[in-house]
Amino acid sequence: MVNLGLLGDVSTGKTSILRLFVRYLNKGEIEKVKGGKKCTVVKTDFSGEATIPKGGGTEKETKTIHPNRVVFRETESKRAHTIFAPGGDRERAVVKMGIITISRIATQIIAVFSCDKELAPQFEFFNDVRFFPEKIFVCINKFDLLEGNKEKKIEEMKKKITTFFKERKIGVIEFFITCGEIVDGFADVETYNNAVAEMILNITTTQ
Repeated sequence: MVNLGLLGDVSTGKTSILRLFVRYLNKGEIEKVKGGKKCTVVKTDFSGEATIPKGGGTEKETKTIHPNRVVFRETESKRAHTIFAPGGDRERAVVKMGIITISRIATQIIAVFSCDKELAPQFEFFNDVRFFPEKIFVCINKFDLLEGNKEKKIEEMKKKITTFFKERKIGVIEFFITCGEIVDGFADVETYNNAVAEMILNITTTQ
C-alpha cells in the first residue's frame, strides 16, 4: 500500500488533480492510459473544502482546510492506496497541521507546482515543510496556461526546481507535466489530463 501526498502552495491544483483522478476511476478511463489497469474507488473525502470570505469582502473563495483524501484499490492485486491533498495556506494553523501530518505519513510525495504562478512564492511553501523523504516526484501542473515557447519554459522550471530541492538534499525522481482540469480550447487537453492518471498510477502501483 502506498500513502501518496500531494503538497504545494495555494491554488497549484492539488484538489483538481485529485478530482480528475477520481473521474478517470469512475468512468473506467483509468485502463486506457499508459500503464493503465483496472482500479476502483474505495472512498473519497472532499469534506476538507470550505468556502470563506475573500479579502474581507462579500466575495468568497474555496480553500482546502482539512486534507482531502481518495482511497482506491487495484482490482487484480487487491492492493489499496491512499492519496492525500492538504491545503496550501500554511498561514492557517489547522492547514499547516494537515501539511505536517501528511508529510510525515506519506510514503511517497509529489511536489505540485503551477505554471501560472512565479516559482519563488511556491518555493516558500516547501521551505516550511520539515519532513521530506530523500527523493520525491514533481508535478508541473496547469501546462495549458503557459504562453509562448512552452517546452523551453518547462525546461527552465525543471532546472530551477531541481536546484531548489538539491540545496535541501532532496532528489527529484521524475517530473510529470499535467493539466489537472478539463479545459475547453486546449488542443492537448486529453494528453495532459491523461498524464495526471499516469502519474498517480506510476507512483502507486509500480512501487
